[in-house]
Amino acid sequence: MLGQAAPASPATGGDGAPIRPAAIADLRRRIERAEATLAERFWAGGDIDELVAGRANALDALLAELWQRWFDRDENLALLAVGGYGRGELHPHSDVDLLILACEPHAVREEIAAFVRLLWDLKLDIGHSVRTLTDCRREAARDVTVATSMMDRRRLAGSERLVGELDRVFLRPTFWPTRRYFRAKRAEQEERHKHFDEVDHGLEPNIKSSPGGLRDIQTVMWLTQRHCGEADPPQLVKSGFLTPLEAQWLNEGRRFLWRVRFGLHLLAGRREDRLLFDYQRELASRLGYRDGGAQLAVERFMRHYYRHVLLLREVNDILLQHFDEAILRAGEKPRLESVNERFRIRNHYMEVTAPDVFAKRPAALMEMFVLMARRRDIAGVRAATIRLVRENLHLIDDAFRHDEQVADHFMALLRAPHTLVSQLTRMRRYGVLGRYIPEFGAVVGQTQHDLFHIYTVDAHTMMVLRRMRQFRYRSAQERFPLAAAVARTLPKIELLYIAGLFHDIGKGRGGDHSTLGAHDAVRFCRRHGIGERDTELVEWLVREHLTMSATAQRQDIADPQVIHQFARRVGSPTRLDYLYALTVADINATNPKLWNSWRAALMRQLYQNTRQALRRGSSAPAERGRRAAACRAAALRRLAEAGVDEARAQALWAGLGTDFFLHHSPGQVVAITRGINAHDLADGPLVMLIDFGQEHDESGATEIFLHARDRDHLFADSVAALDQAALQVTAAQLYTSATGLCFNAYVVLDRAGRPPRLDGAERRRLVAKLTAAIAGPKTGARARRRVPRQLRHFVMPTEVTLDTAPDAGTSTLRVVASDRPGLLTALGALFAELGISVRGARITTLGERVEDMFEITDRAKRPIAHPEEARTIANAIRERLDAEVAQATADSLP
Repeated sequence: MLGQAAPASPATGGDGAPIRPAAIADLRRRIERAEATLAERFWAGGDIDELVAGRANALDALLAELWQRWFDRDENLALLAVGGYGRGELHPHSDVDLLILACEPHAVREEIAAFVRLLWDLKLDIGHSVRTLTDCRREAARDVTVATSMMDRRRLAGSERLVGELDRVFLRPTFWPTRRYFRAKRAEQEERHKHFDEVDHGLEPNIKSSPGGLRDIQTVMWLTQRHCGEADPPQLVKSGFLTPLEAQWLNEGRRFLWRVRFGLHLLAGRREDRLLFDYQRELASRLGYRDGGAQLAVERFMRHYYRHVLLLREVNDILLQHFDEAILRAGEKPRLESVNERFRIRNHYMEVTAPDVFAKRPAALMEMFVLMARRRDIAGVRAATIRLVRENLHLIDDAFRHDEQVADHFMALLRAPHTLVSQLTRMRRYGVLGRYIPEFGAVVGQTQHDLFHIYTVDAHTMMVLRRMRQFRYRSAQERFPLAAAVARTLPKIELLYIAGLFHDIGKGRGGDHSTLGAHDAVRFCRRHGIGERDTELVEWLVREHLTMSATAQRQDIADPQVIHQFARRVGSPTRLDYLYALTVADINATNPKLWNSWRAALMRQLYQNTRQALRRGSSAPAERGRRAAACRAAALRRLAEAGVDEARAQALWAGLGTDFFLHHSPGQVVAITRGINAHDLADGPLVMLIDFGQEHDESGATEIFLHARDRDHLFADSVAALDQAALQVTAAQLYTSATGLCFNAYVVLDRAGRPPRLDGAERRRLVAKLTAAIAGPKTGARARRRVPRQLRHFVMPTEVTLDTAPDAGTSTLRVVASDRPGLLTALGALFAELGISVRGARITTLGERVEDMFEITDRAKRPIAHPEEARTIANAIRERLDAEVAQATADSLP
């Protein structure tokens, strides 16, 4: 292969005369005019096949013309298009892959280098190789990707003789025999799908390489060409590999993805195959999608994308299965096993015994999946049977849905020992699940355009069910120890699965999706003969499926009153168990990044405290005082053993309220007290790192404890220092004594959402850094940080509420805003400006937005009681954050 030669000298033609700059400029303008015309035709709705072929044709003519000038009738050289260009498919910024076939490359090295330099000067995205026939044979023989690229070859100019010799190389039976080629391409696809975690419904999908994307179409076309000699959908129909409908899906899906890719390249101004947020909204608008009902235009657009990809993936699966039988198993005697009079297993694939099985017995459409879920050794459904399922979907009507035998089959499926989620996923892909539960059919491909929900509603639902199944596996005990233990005790696991199936099914219809889904779940349960008590449980789970996570993340679960209210809402330990399993599965299936050690610890604490409250059955919030007193007493006993007497401890605790002892274990209180006792504030503030894992089996987070003399801007400077140390605050409790001493605790995670893992030296450096930052003078300077690319596309207006309950010692400030680096630091600085003293905080990040709660007072430690003052503060915070996020977003634009 010819390496990239630096364009040190002007490009010259075959006669050695330099190409004048004016001539190069003329050629560039010619290319730009052609590109502009294609772009104009595309945005005007031009035929995508003609546009993609048109760019290839225009480039063919230009390259042939230039080649003739360089290598006029040289029979020892040929220019070929390979890869996508070889197929005659060129999108606006696709690579132009060229193969220069040469008898003696070294003899014309300089001329070839000059030719390639000219193509670079013309700003063409050239990918090229220079090879002899021997090189081609050797490289293609050892690399299936190179072989495939050369299979997609077209002569553009040069020696027909050389191209004919290359053709004969590829026609030899020993060159990538069909069986070897099929195995290699299937393995290549499996590896590519694994790279994308088998996800065809990602938030920013790669339209070329993701499962169900353009590369999957090309894979089956390559296999068709290798097996049948030509590659197009009509040939696949003619060969019996595809039905006309499947060929239609293949063609329509390709054309849709081509339009998306063509438009994506134009908007990006470069080769870009990732459907990034940067382009989704504008592309949806330019392609004619409009907001309507409860759906945004971009959500409608992405829904079409996902539905095409779902069908394309099915076509790919069907074709690979056909090729497996036609190529790998050709001539083999099939291994048949009878299951019953309707079904049998052929080579590990389920099939019907006769084409009219479903027509004669519609319930068999459900029975098949139950039979598969009872065994581990069935690889899938044969292509012919998949087609029969689709052809008979019309049988799934109201009569089918109310058939007791069908209902029994579906409930048997939910109780089946194996592969439940695999069968439900197949039912989803074949259209059975959406017909049987029409409400589910309505959310297939349903998207939510945010960073919190990273999957379509239907795909998320399948992942929730998968998580629920995993709780019962031994492998889940390490990552989800409590959920695994709880799931094993549930009396009827199928009720949990039904709740998971319906928890988000009401989305996209407007209104409260939890309420809508609960109504749907009740109808389903009654149709399936589920008793009223169990139906009430399922209805409650769907309606309340967000309650536990909201309580854990947004309320102070160390407060017995919060636990008491939550326990009353739950009502029984059984309901608590089901709700906990549903909530953990839901969080993990919404976005894996949301589940970190801190959220796990919060959920575990809420579960355990609620279970204790339900066991006691007490309704006395006075428990708050008793719990704090118990913590004090236990800490005093341990302190006495360490040489700190009770009088000294009580003096050190002067001014600390009940909350301090509710939010810390006795062991943590002892560690903090000993630290304060041994430290002289004259030497500066005290900074301690306390790992929650010291007293628990699982470490939820790390607490940074600060003891210092109170001063203005202490909260602002503290959170700024933590931010500079790459630590994110998830919760805070701040206490100030009457003598002006601060006891401030910040629960922190690292930027990856994990407890900071620090050795001794690292801990000492962090303590020193934080101590210096907090003790040093306030500069008022805040480093500006770039807003990550994804967050720039989800800027929302800031919402601020400030309320004060009667007789409360603090006011509650709720801030919902667009997330960005340094947001808490900005809020801290703003609080200082407004004379706000922060007493406690709970920080919650949900995708692209934060929902932060602060307990605040004025500088005189009084709540913000006057309505006008509260409005002034809320408006000031809202206006400042909106202005700052707009500026930060603008500064981050490329």
